[in-house]
Amino acid sequence: MRNIILLSLLLVFTNSHAQEGQLIKGGKWYNIFPNKTVVLNVDPQNNFYAEIVKGNDLVFEYFMRADEYADRTDDEYFEKILFSVPKNATSFYFTDTTIKAAFLQGCFCPDRGWHSFSDGFIKGKKINATTWKVEFDVMTKPNPLKNANAITRKFKATFSVYKEPVSKKKK
Repeated sequence: MRNIILLSLLLVFTNSHAQEGQLIKGGKWYNIFPNKTVVLNVDPQNNFYAEIVKGNDLVFEYFMRADEYADRTDDEYFEKILFSVPKNATSFYFTDTTIKAAFLQGCFCPDRGWHSFSDGFIKGKKINATTWKVEFDVMTKPNPLKNANAITRKFKATFSVYKEPVSKKKK
């Protein structure tokens, strides 16, 4: 009986560490979704959130997923910034009073969730029919109810119209 218990423990220990340290690479994506718009909302519990709906604008989505380890619990982290511009625009410049954008932080942390912006700018210029250069220098509103300090993001990126992945057809 003792050997069975030891063998069982050895198998459990071996299997639980089989993928120890396996890194799952994250990444950054900069997408544009035509014929959509971003709607900023507040739910009945006074939680701010954003959603993408059908519309006549271009929705810009920055999405970042951090590297994570397969064997670690709660090390996942992602963030997203959403905003929209009129589809016929060739450039834009939003400041603290005109930023209609949202920041989403996904993590095992007290300030996870959607945040509105209170300061900074987002500006962009159309390069061609499918590509824009965009610059961010923004700060979210602090939210004491979520233990949320202001979150700042400052970067430049090239956004492109999102293309659905092509699925391989089976013969």
